[in-house]
Amino acid sequence: MNQITPFLLIGLTLICIAIAAELWHTRVVDSRQMAYISELLEQILQNRPVSYVSEEKDTLYGKILVQIKRIDEIKAENNKALLKERDSIKQLLTQIAHQLRTPLANMENYLVLLEEEGISEEERLKYINAVEKSERKISFLVEKFMLSARLESQIIQIHKSTSNLKETVAQAIFQVYKKAQEKDIYIDLQENENDEWMVLHDKNWICECVYNLLDNSIKYSKAGQQITVSMKNNEMFTQISVEDNGIGISQDEENRIFKLYYRGKNTTGYEGFGIGLYITNEIVRKHDGFMRVSRKENGLIVSIFLPKTGTL
Repeated sequence: MNQITPFLLIGLTLICIAIAAELWHTRVVDSRQMAYISELLEQILQNRPVSYVSEEKDTLYGKILVQIKRIDEIKAENNKALLKERDSIKQLLTQIAHQLRTPLANMENYLVLLEEEGISEEERLKYINAVEKSERKISFLVEKFMLSARLESQIIQIHKSTSNLKETVAQAIFQVYKKAQEKDIYIDLQENENDEWMVLHDKNWICECVYNLLDNSIKYSKAGQQITVSMKNNEMFTQISVEDNGIGISQDEENRIFKLYYRGKNTTGYEGFGIGLYITNEIVRKHDGFMRVSRKENGLIVSIFLPKTGTL
């Protein structure tokens, strides 16, 4: 879509007025034609639909009318984009308000309890831990909301370099190790030792992607289970798959789980905000890759496909 700011639109309109005035001065257009041009430009300036009618296509006057019509079309396109952006911002603010309400209320309630006289040391520590938990949740939410907003606004930049993808995956596993250990979950990394893992990618962002997949698998798996991370190569892509034996998804949710704020039908009772998979999918797309979900009888396999160097 052509991008044109309101100031540039006004500038183009003024240029059209100046050109039309010069044409009238040199008698290339007559007063009737000049009046019609003025009427069209006034409609644009007042943000009203342009009632464009012209049978003259090959004359200079006809070309000016076509250009005025194009300016109006670009204005309409930008108005739609602005409305879409406004709706996205409204949705984001609504989601932020909704998701922050509970942890903020919890913090307020526990801080009030901490001010009461006669509470035991055990109760005091319990309330402090609850406040800290709510604070961490708020920090997590703000960070993820900002990240999703930056993705939607095309602010995030991917800086790819050819580096060892296995090291990137290992870093993500290291970051979730403590969470997995707390649930007695074992993470198994499987790969062909003879394969080449030098892949063009942004190490920080792909690490974030694999971390999100692992974090979901740990959250939705029972204690004592195993999560398998596998790495494979084919002619075109390098594949990273995270397989678990958790709650899985319903049959119609394979594509829906990547939508912003969408949460699976089986996630009732689990904490979550429907942001992680959306972010992961967007980052992978920015790498010219794609994602695929495979349902199991118990659990899920989520795969990232990154193009191999020289295949695009």
